[in-house]
This record gives sequence, structure tokens and C-alpha cells, in this order.
Amino acid sequence: MEQKNTILKTGTGTGKTAKAETIQYRVIITAEANQNLEKALEKTKENNLMIDLSKSDIANYLFLNLNRMMTEHDYKTLRNIHFDERRVLQGLLKQFNNTTELPLEVKKMMREYYGINERDKKRPSKNSSEAVLES
Repeated sequence: MEQKNTILKTGTGTGKTAKAETIQYRVIITAEANQNLEKALEKTKENNLMIDLSKSDIANYLFLNLNRMMTEHDYKTLRNIHFDERRVLQGLLKQFNNTTELPLEVKKMMREYYGINERDKKRPSKNSSEAVLES
């Protein structure tokens, strides 16, 4: 979210101008989200030509009521959609940078990824084919 400071001038009707500072934020939305805002604007203005309403007014209303509208399922869905495996791995590497041992789960995952299992790590027995070839 980008923050932008602006100064708005408000008139008092007496010719005097007072300055009031407000902070504006810019949010970038998708084309589909913009279409939904436009539909909501049309629906809100329906049958009432006297309303002075903008997409920003609707977006502000939604943001102000966001905590009431969203459920735990919505938050979980957002986490799933925007889960970044690379960032998780980078975070894990930073976290374990100061320790000598990686957690067992991380080791296991890495070995599985490369097709190496715990049994492959052990020395071959003397009865294995490699031991026979060495003789």
C-alpha cells in the first residue's frame, strides 16, 4: 500500500480557507475487482439520482467493515492462495543459520526430494553386491 500525504483546503463560506491534512493510501486492484466495484456503484445508485457516490466511497466502506465481513475461512484461503514456498525456505535457512543441525523434518523432505532415503545413507552390508564386486 502506498501512502500519499495531501493537504485539502476546505471553505467556510466566508471567503476564508482553512487547511486540514489528511492521509491518502493507494491500493492497486485487479480488473475484475474494479468491475465488481463498478457493479456495486451502479446498484447503490439505482433509482436514486441524488446520490453523490464514488468507487472510493464503496471501497472505503468495505475496508472499514472488513473485520466484520471476513471469516477465519477467508483468512485461511488468502494464506493458501499467497503461500510462497521460496520465502518459507529462505526463512527456514535464516532461522537455522546459527544452529548446527537442521530439523529432522527438513532433512527428510530434502532427501525425499532427491530420492534418497534413510536406508541409502547406511553403509552397505558385506553380503551386498558391491561387497562381492570388491573381492
